[in-house]
Amino acid sequence: MPAQRLIPLLISALATVMVGCAADERAVDVSADIAAINAVNEGLLEALNSGDWQQLNALTDDEYVYVVNGTPTSGRANIDAGNRGFLEQWEDEEAWLPDETMIDGDLGFQRGSFTMRLSPRDGSGPARDLAGTYMHLYQRRQDGSWALTRAMAQSATD
Repeated sequence: MPAQRLIPLLISALATVMVGCAADERAVDVSADIAAINAVNEGLLEALNSGDWQQLNALTDDEYVYVVNGTPTSGRANIDAGNRGFLEQWEDEEAWLPDETMIDGDLGFQRGSFTMRLSPRDGSGPARDLAGTYMHLYQRRQDGSWALTRAMAQSATD
């Protein structure tokens, strides 16, 4: 084969190998990002399930907005007061079961289902078992860490 025909083939082969290597590097980065998001979730769930509203508020991003059963809540003061009121009233046993987590640069989302058992802390009534679906949006901060910035949940049992 003449050299003039061989050079384009070599360039094409080299480009294919380079794209393949880049895709492998992205897969490693995405796995690390997913692990970081799972760690964010573990911290939030630990605070929720232990009733530690101070820790929950410390882990909640300043830009956080949540929508539960169609009702949005935003603003640092509203979020902090809502977390405190909720965890002072209820003992929460909560689990998040992700169906998928996707990363696109500095944004990520997670879709899944949740279960909750809410028991009144004052013993005034029976526990409530809830289950439903959620969608979480995460943002990578300037320091490289991830934060949950938006959450939507819909109970199928309430």
